[in-house]
Amino acid sequence: MTRSNNRVIVIMTILLPLLWACGGTKKQEAPAAAAQLQVKAMVLTPQYFESRLIVNANLLPYEEAELKAPVAGNVLSISFEEGQRVIRGQALVHIDDRVWKARLKGLQAQLSIASSDLQRGSSLLEVRGVSEETIDKLKARIDELQAQIEELEVSISLAHVTAPFNGRVGMRDFSVGAYLSQGATITSIVQADRLKVDFEVPERYLLNLSAGEKVRMVYHSDTLTATVYAVDPKVDPGSRTIRVRCVMPNPNEKFLPGIFVEVIIPIRINPEALVVPSSAIIPALNTQTVYLYRQGRAYRTEVELGDRTDVLVEVLNGLSPGDTVITTGLMEVRDQGQVQITGMATNDAL
Repeated sequence: MTRSNNRVIVIMTILLPLLWACGGTKKQEAPAAAAQLQVKAMVLTPQYFESRLIVNANLLPYEEAELKAPVAGNVLSISFEEGQRVIRGQALVHIDDRVWKARLKGLQAQLSIASSDLQRGSSLLEVRGVSEETIDKLKARIDELQAQIEELEVSISLAHVTAPFNGRVGMRDFSVGAYLSQGATITSIVQADRLKVDFEVPERYLLNLSAGEKVRMVYHSDTLTATVYAVDPKVDPGSRTIRVRCVMPNPNEKFLPGIFVEVIIPIRINPEALVVPSSAIIPALNTQTVYLYRQGRAYRTEVELGDRTDVLVEVLNGLSPGDTVITTGLMEVRDQGQVQITGMATNDAL
């Protein structure tokens, strides 16, 4: 072995123990303490809660009719504008009735003569100047003329088409001078200053509705009120539902017939219910649970649920007034794990 090799061995023999000692004496850093999970919670207080049935309803005109030409003839005049508001009895269309009026005058003249003949015949009958058969024929003639006159008067009346009720008329597809056949459409008329609300409910909820009861409805951001005035006396055998009809005011005709609204029907009311947000419920196999907060820790608690709305759930068993229910961070919360509440509210604020 050479002198240089001996020198390297000596140096390594000295340095290795020193390096090993330095590494062995280095202390490992302690792990940082785990941060507490921050959550929000709510304090339970009894409050009013109602379970609801929500169904779609159709708004119908209070009155609606399609006006048809009751008799055939040429249109002499049109007395309405399309979309105009009209009142009951207002003239709308006049159909040519001049021939009937002329015939009416002739029949009225014949009736006058027949009445005079009957009066004279009755005087002669007293002195046996005419037979009773002649008198009977005169009376029959008068009855016949009166029937013909009444028929013409009806035709003349039908030739003057009027509004059957207050409302707003629709469009027309003819002009003055046009010939309308009997039954041809003149226009439509709709009364919409109040509306009918038509909907169906399952038969088991029939006891929740009766004539005179108020129901709430929602249309976009508007909340409406209607009054039940009719319940169908029979159940639909196919759908097992019952038809219900309400009436609601519609000032200024704000809502148009034909739109859909949501009807909210209270099914059961509990003035002292305990409710939690539906987001606070943790579903599990055959159970429903929530996390309660006690002294800095979260405790998993099984609950029995009742009815629910779109955001709230009624708790029937498992919770008590004053309990603190954790409402956020539920995916990270562990049973008996430490948590820190950063926001607190009562369920009255829900």
